[in-house]
Amino acid sequence: MASSSFVRDLLTNWGLSEYIKNFEDHKIDEVNLQLLKEKDICKLIPEIGPRAKFIEQLKKYKRQKSRNESKNIQEATSSSASFITAGKTSSGNCQHSTTMGQPSPEKRKSDGDDANKQTKKQKRSAASRKTEILEKRKSDGDDANKQTKKQKRSAASRKTEILDCKKKTEVKKIMESLSSKLEKLTSTKLTDFLRDKFKTLEKDKKKIVGVFGKTGAGKSSLINTILGETKLLPSGSQGACTSVMIQVEANMTNDKYIAEIEFITVQEWEDELSSIVMARTCELGDDEDMDDSNDDEDIITAFYGNVGREKNLEELMDKRCFSNIPEFRSALKKKFHCDTAEELSENIRCFTRSDTQNDAFEPQYWPLVKCITVKVPNSNDLLEHVVLVDLPGNGDCNKSRDEMWKKFVGDCSAVWIVSEISRATSEKECWEILDSTVSLFGNGGECQSISFICTKTDVIEMNQKDAHTNILTRNKTTKKIVRDKFQKRKEVKKHFSGVKDFFKVFTVSSKEYRKRKHLEKEETEIPHLQEFLRNLNDHHTRTSDYISGAYGILSLIQGAKKSNMTDNKDLCESLEKKLNDNLKSIGDSIEESWKVFDRCLSQGVQQSEDSCEKLINNVISPRGKKHGGYHKVVKSLCKHNGIYKPRKNRGKEINLNERLASCMRSSIDEEFKYFFPNDKWGPIRKQIENFTLVATSLIRDHPRWSLHLRFLKMEESELKAGLNYELRKKKKEIYSTLTKSIMQSMHSCYKRASLHTGKDSLKKMKDEIHQHVNVDIFRKAKEDMLVCLTELKNIIVMQLQSKLERSIEISLKTPDSLILPEDVTEDYNKIKKLMDCSSTVTFTSILDTQPTTQSMSGNGKKHVQITAPIDPDPLNLQPKPFNRKSNDLRGSESLVPTDAGTEVNQLSDVAFVKKNRNYLIQRVKMGDAIADDLLRHDMIQDEMYEKISKGSTTQEKMRILIGAVQAGGRMSTSAFCVALRKHELRLVEDLEESASPL
Repeated sequence: MASSSFVRDLLTNWGLSEYIKNFEDHKIDEVNLQLLKEKDICKLIPEIGPRAKFIEQLKKYKRQKSRNESKNIQEATSSSASFITAGKTSSGNCQHSTTMGQPSPEKRKSDGDDANKQTKKQKRSAASRKTEILEKRKSDGDDANKQTKKQKRSAASRKTEILDCKKKTEVKKIMESLSSKLEKLTSTKLTDFLRDKFKTLEKDKKKIVGVFGKTGAGKSSLINTILGETKLLPSGSQGACTSVMIQVEANMTNDKYIAEIEFITVQEWEDELSSIVMARTCELGDDEDMDDSNDDEDIITAFYGNVGREKNLEELMDKRCFSNIPEFRSALKKKFHCDTAEELSENIRCFTRSDTQNDAFEPQYWPLVKCITVKVPNSNDLLEHVVLVDLPGNGDCNKSRDEMWKKFVGDCSAVWIVSEISRATSEKECWEILDSTVSLFGNGGECQSISFICTKTDVIEMNQKDAHTNILTRNKTTKKIVRDKFQKRKEVKKHFSGVKDFFKVFTVSSKEYRKRKHLEKEETEIPHLQEFLRNLNDHHTRTSDYISGAYGILSLIQGAKKSNMTDNKDLCESLEKKLNDNLKSIGDSIEESWKVFDRCLSQGVQQSEDSCEKLINNVISPRGKKHGGYHKVVKSLCKHNGIYKPRKNRGKEINLNERLASCMRSSIDEEFKYFFPNDKWGPIRKQIENFTLVATSLIRDHPRWSLHLRFLKMEESELKAGLNYELRKKKKEIYSTLTKSIMQSMHSCYKRASLHTGKDSLKKMKDEIHQHVNVDIFRKAKEDMLVCLTELKNIIVMQLQSKLERSIEISLKTPDSLILPEDVTEDYNKIKKLMDCSSTVTFTSILDTQPTTQSMSGNGKKHVQITAPIDPDPLNLQPKPFNRKSNDLRGSESLVPTDAGTEVNQLSDVAFVKKNRNYLIQRVKMGDAIADDLLRHDMIQDEMYEKISKGSTTQEKMRILIGAVQAGGRMSTSAFCVALRKHELRLVEDLEESASPL
């Protein structure tokens, strides 16, 4: 009975009380609750959303119970040890008291013994001092060794990056040569298809890091320091910040510092000026809440000077005013190419900041700027595939700038919130930025991590003596306070799945990083942010993907030249059947999400209908606002489709459409996070990733068609990546559908309301809005969202079907119509060797099947000599060979030990994996790529590979993968370690650095 009550209380606390009866009917108690399997939970909780919630809560409960049990064991052990120690002490005391009454042998010793005791005490003291000195020397030596290891690791990483660049360059040369030859050939199905593949190979989707923060927070200095520049972006001390967006990326073509300035259109500028000029003449009463006149005049005087205050619209738009920037009227970008960062900074200053320090007037062009792109040379390791974007916190009143701002925010893979450390915990603005933008980069975007960066940690009170200790102490305290503050923001956290390390806090000092007066470089945490960007940049994986794509294209070309497209009917039918089965599974998964959203949105429609009057009044008739003073807000809101934006980002945006959609949004937020999470795989993405036509066994069973099938496998991987990108893009559209639909439904109402003028115009505008809002608006919003979900299903299914059917037709059904000027076998083999150069487990080339020979060495190891060796540096790109720890294959043989006692390398790999198993499960991010390598070399079977792919998180995948390689023995574990070093080099080096030798 008590146990049943326990389960009932647990379900109630987890918000799942409606399922208590199901659990009681199936006699689920405290014991068998922990034994439930997934199929059992499906019966108990049929709905996906609540079931996912239950599974997550059950995992947390098990972890907490395990920790409590461990703690109890430790306490019991400690208690037992204390009891035993006490017993021994008591026993000793008893023995001592027993002998007190008898003549003591020590009493009969000479008085010289006391002197000996004193001498021994002095010796012990000297020995203790000597031990302290030795320990200090050892500690100093350990620090020196640690620093040396970091330097070696950094050097090894740089060497790997250099080697990757050289490999990619070599492959690019091969592909460019083939592309030029292909362009000269007659247009056929096959040649046209290949031309498209060459173009696709060169596309690069960059990841965006959005950097938010108020003026003076140190954003520009932070970006400059991270990139190793002191004067790249103008800093806040040189002028007031504007709403200009600046994106910083790598210059991949030359050593110049480049800036490209994009302007708003002439029509947009005229509309903005017209609004300012009209505001001068319109007298709408004492509008204390909406006094934007000063902001308007700032815009005028920045570009035109004080004389602009007296000019009319025609005079302000005179073309002579724009003679210094002809690009503006010509709708062109203004470009600067500079030799130094300082020169570039000086050139773009007037386009980014309003410099009010100079007495003489100099035109400031920032009011005309839409966005600035800065390209920095020699920054490939940080920015080749990453863009840093300095973003204002709340968008812009200019429509085109605001749309670009929203797109940048929605596309952010990572968000950095920057604030001075002295204000990080007390200042509202940085937290308001997070609150107001989270719907754009959370459920409505693709953000996978948030970092709160506290700057200027070097700024401390001058009379503090131990600056180093005080800085680090304040840093530690601030981190804890910021983390605690974030944990309380439920509206922000509801957009994310709570993956470990999703929210991070950094305490940085750009000044100390350069001068190192009080802190070492590592302590400034600038290197941590650089490492963050390197991991996001992921140069090694991008290089591998490029080489893999090139290999797939050459496999198709080589296969087309060597086959006559006969006797493959059974293979084609098998592939087509598997394609249809997979498409049905993906369609069913999306259909299931449609049903869940249909139910949730129906509840949201009812809630919206019940509370719509309150929602409207909260926006257009808020408490504490004077009717006359709020007139301009409502007027502007109606003129701009329900949205009011204060100028120069002063104050919060007011959005009536968002408020009307809020109940429906709240009804789907949890389910939306489940089906479309940013920080892990949801059910739909999982179905896409599990989709496979070409298993390794299929390639083995059809050796004649192995090249064609390898191409299809590469095509499949490329298509999955494209669909995942499409899924992220469509997901953002789906989430914004509710607000957009309501805006469209309200458009005619806003237009009518904006026409009211004169006496009682405010009341008339409010009445117009109240009368227009009804339940049909909410029902339409629901239907529009469900239509978008259906479109998502059609896009995914149709793309998979059409593209793979075309790929099957091109590779397996199109007769050989490709006659290149020369054979591509040499190019194919070069790229294939580059594909395999990081693996110790060899496999035979389909094109170059060679026999192997075996011989026995004197140390008991069997040498398997490969006649066609796999060279780790087949094109002689590597300047110096790595040792074994650097992933070296070293020559042309694979050692397969026959004597277990001599298998040193494999045993060390086994010990390494065993020791670091939990750490690897938590930290490895490239589990899919590692599994791909192991599958390709037959270290794991197709069934195990599919099981790994079905893991819902990277941690679950790694847990299954490590379990499989450990069960496979020393050979598979050793192969796993090689693949691990190939894809997670820095992580392995961190483990080797922190661990004692195995």
